[in-house]
Amino acid sequence: MTESTLFDINKLTSSQIAGICDHTFLDRTEAFKVRAKQEENPIDSRQRAFFSFLENTPTIGARVPYAVCVRPEDVRIAKNYFAHRGGKVKVASVVGFPDGANYSTEAKVSETRLALLHGAREIDMVLNYKLLREKTYCEHVLREVMTVTQTAHSKGALVKVILEISELDNDQIIRACDIANRAQADFVKTSTGFSSGGATLEALEIMRAVFRGGIKISGGVTPDNVRGLLYAASGRNDAMIDLDPMMIRIGESSLLDKL
Repeated sequence: MTESTLFDINKLTSSQIAGICDHTFLDRTEAFKVRAKQEENPIDSRQRAFFSFLENTPTIGARVPYAVCVRPEDVRIAKNYFAHRGGKVKVASVVGFPDGANYSTEAKVSETRLALLHGAREIDMVLNYKLLREKTYCEHVLREVMTVTQTAHSKGALVKVILEISELDNDQIIRACDIANRAQADFVKTSTGFSSGGATLEALEIMRAVFRGGIKISGGVTPDNVRGLLYAASGRNDAMIDLDPMMIRIGESSLLDKL
């Protein structure tokens, strides 16, 4: 950390907040079966929505995100799209998403390899939080996080471990952060945004106190609460924050449009 990366949270500009954002599109085609009109093909509807997401993600100007976060099968298209636009927006991919307990380690590794092959530079993996809650299986959870992390690190990519804090108590959040530390993951992340709750001040304070790497705030982030959440994640009491994107990130799907 240097003085040049320390900023007053209350004075952050839209551009500065955008610069630590991972702008997301994570809906599957199944979601569009409900949204699409009767005569519409959900596959086509989803494809149109995805390309609209790409086209509306700024690559120049005041609201350029640090990265976009997409599903593994969308990485290749997103990578090519931003490469042709000449921007610096990175591509991240989720794995084991959104319910990390329903994916085997092998499935998470397979998705990680697919995403890396197509150009993802960051992997957001969902922790098997259901097994974490049973202390007997913590070593299994650790091995899984280590395996995904080693797979990503071997290709120079970062790993963010999604804890799904709405499903964990404080002791379990500490346990999850300890596992992420031991596995040498790069970030811990609050939520998928698909569960019963999102980021909370209390959880962020715990995560910052326990985890040695970066913190990603995700789930229910709005213009009204973003500064309070950043304060909780800063680990400081002077309303300053280190805006190094290797230490702080925000996951959002609509915040950029509202800044």
